[in-house]
Amino acid sequence: MLKSGLSRAISGFCYAVAINLIIFVILILVLGRTPLLPEYIAKFDSEAMAILIELFLIGLMSAVLAGGTVIFTMEKIGLITQSIIYFILSSAVWIPVGCYCFGLNKYKQTMVSFTISYVGSYIICWIIQYRSCKKSIAQINQRLLEINQNKNEQ
Repeated sequence: MLKSGLSRAISGFCYAVAINLIIFVILILVLGRTPLLPEYIAKFDSEAMAILIELFLIGLMSAVLAGGTVIFTMEKIGLITQSIIYFILSSAVWIPVGCYCFGLNKYKQTMVSFTISYVGSYIICWIIQYRSCKKSIAQINQRLLEINQNKNEQ
């Protein structure tokens, strides 16, 4: 499980950094400037450093989200418990990064956008896991039915 979580975290980090770097380049070419908040840029000596730190933090956030999905492979705890643990874990990363990089605590527009993104991502993960659990239960029930039919035939 640790190896799987680490693999997922590394993949999540790499994908997030690559995707966001491409988005940054496109936005810089279209806008003619970086798409960062001026208050965020002011925390650093240069815009390049601000971009690098933001890319790292977005990668870190994605690594935690991706690596944390191993929680859903723990069969001994139920889906509700898994969901609660994952929600707490993901909130512990999303909220501080959102406040630091995107002004989550300052701007209503950012709060709405960030909340929709967070809730949307969470709902998608939960639906995928719910369907997976439902499929596993159906397979278990089918196997139990087959076992009972075999017993009745003998």
